Amino acid sequence: MHLTSYGAAGEVTGAKHLVESSGRKILLDCGMFQGRHEELHHHNAALPFDASTIDAVILSHGHLDHCGSLPMLVKHGFKGKIYATGATRDVAELIMRDCAHIQAQDAEYENRHLRRGQKSVVPLYINEDVDRVMPLFETMSYKECRKIFNDIEICFYNAGHILGSSLIHLTLKEEGRVIHLAYTGDLGQPGMPILRDPDQLPAADILISESTYGNRIHEGAPESVEKLINIVKEAIAQKGKIFVPAFALGRMQTLVYNLHKLTDEGYLPRIPIYVDSPLAADLTDVFSRHQECYDEETVKLFTSNNEDPFGFRNLHYVQSVEESKRLNNAPGPMIILATSGMMEAGRIIHHLINGVGDPNNTILIVGYMAEGTLGRAILEGAKRVRLYHRSLPVRARVKKINAFSAHADQTELLSFILGVPELKEVVLVHGEDLARRALASELNKKRPDLQIIIPHKGESQEF
Repeated sequence: MHLTSYGAAGEVTGAKHLVESSGRKILLDCGMFQGRHEELHHHNAALPFDASTIDAVILSHGHLDHCGSLPMLVKHGFKGKIYATGATRDVAELIMRDCAHIQAQDAEYENRHLRRGQKSVVPLYINEDVDRVMPLFETMSYKECRKIFNDIEICFYNAGHILGSSLIHLTLKEEGRVIHLAYTGDLGQPGMPILRDPDQLPAADILISESTYGNRIHEGAPESVEKLINIVKEAIAQKGKIFVPAFALGRMQTLVYNLHKLTDEGYLPRIPIYVDSPLAADLTDVFSRHQECYDEETVKLFTSNNEDPFGFRNLHYVQSVEESKRLNNAPGPMIILATSGMMEAGRIIHHLINGVGDPNNTILIVGYMAEGTLGRAILEGAKRVRLYHRSLPVRARVKKINAFSAHADQTELLSFILGVPELKEVVLVHGEDLARRALASELNKKRPDLQIIIPHKGESQEF
């Protein structure tokens, strides 16, 4: 059996892990690379393998860095099946269509500003390409196993990361032996609101594990909630705006849920809260359709009382561009949740253009900011940022809360990995090298017999 990581190796985006066994090629995820806006086209324009030779795709979840290159795969000749949960299929469709829409908008903008001699920009894929992806999906439930080829069986388990996210367990039969291979995709935190906690995997010989926060420990939930309350109260006193860049999927719903609870329980006054992302509104509808993914607390608190966990009196979902623009001139205090999560595109950019220079405002960072993104620059204290060809001073306060992360931290990763029975080898992916090395060091302390592999991008391993 061979494993090659063509993405998410030494970085946290572009997940593509190719498993070759018994003459079959199985691709675990097919994500886009994310980072500086101007670099995206270059990094995603070509696939590192012949798409027509891939026999099947197993999709762990619907985030862009895991599903965003599926239309490219199909454009280049892939004709196999894509295995995922029903929730992941629904989420991935919205994410891919939104990506196609943004690419079309960006291409139009760039082509309007071309200099003489420059080549016109062409989107990587369009909506019609997404149309060709969707019929290839085969849905599976959690704890369901399916033989997809004579010598390959796959099982899905709940990863607790976002709606529909899955841990994948593969049983591979080759040359008279059986290999049990598992893949975390992205692993969620136990005890997070809305979704059920991650399942524990059955026995595996090899685990491909994410390591996003392999060198960090998240804040506790009580401390984070208290910090959120204080940030909101500070903004009210300053009559400022709180800009929260968030992924439309997962983080947005978690924040809305928490703000709903804190408002209902009297910890927060009813100030206006705006979800300025049509995609987030559409994804929230998908959440409502897949209540089988809810944990007991969410069912008890909301669905049993016929309440909507993602809708309350002072919450407004912004659809039109005109309504979004009106928020720029509206007085604070208010909270604006907008995409994109790493501040590389979307409506958050327009809010930052209008508000990043005001010291009464706050930029609240609640998720991972990849190296090279605008979000990472702001988090690390940039004094000026460049937005749509304009250099602007950063005078707004910058705050960070870790506990709302959809990724397990170092302690949770260690507990999960060491809880996999009969584990012999761990391949650390989906993390910057600092995080991967730190997690490997802790694993070695606790299990010196465990072989830890930290692959480079494009490097193959034989098992």
